[in-house]
Amino acid sequence: MPTYRQELISIRDMLKVFVERGKIDTDQLTLMDELIKRSAQDQFKVLNNAYLSLDAQRSYFGAIRNINVSMSCIKAKLEDASARHENPTTAELALELLPSFFNLVPYIDEFLDEAKATKAENVSRFSRILYRKAKLFGFSKDMISQLNEAGVTKTQIKNFIDKFNQNVASELDIEEEVSSNNEDSNRNVDTS
Repeated sequence: MPTYRQELISIRDMLKVFVERGKIDTDQLTLMDELIKRSAQDQFKVLNNAYLSLDAQRSYFGAIRNINVSMSCIKAKLEDASARHENPTTAELALELLPSFFNLVPYIDEFLDEAKATKAENVSRFSRILYRKAKLFGFSKDMISQLNEAGVTKTQIKNFIDKFNQNVASELDIEEEVSSNNEDSNRNVDTS
């Protein structure tokens, strides 16, 4: 199975051809599918790894999630750009984002190949850089879209926040203050 780095090299080469020709060939975009599919599966491998600390799980899961979401958005934007004849601007932006992927994937490849979760702080740092650049270039999904895809409703979010506030209040013994804040926020929250 190719590494993330190897798959990114193929994607980079494809994008360079799009830029050189000034046209996005949507038939070639299937080259991205394996990385998108694999990263979707690898997210859950991280969560199922009992040997990782919670901090390492969070770092690696978030990094692989960022790879998945960003690459999925790049593919969708390239398809859209081709349909709108906005060639090759989107491919140029995708090429500009690729170095952020390349900074992150050595840690992911090492983790997946050798089960080594080293330097979680670097994984988190490079993952945040990828996320910020992807968002800046329009290759990310907003939080509401991601929650909708996961099937999380506004009511579930509200219930989570209420329970979280109750737990904090009981831990800090400030239940009265938190409950009055909850009442104020309940008046302002749309639960549809």
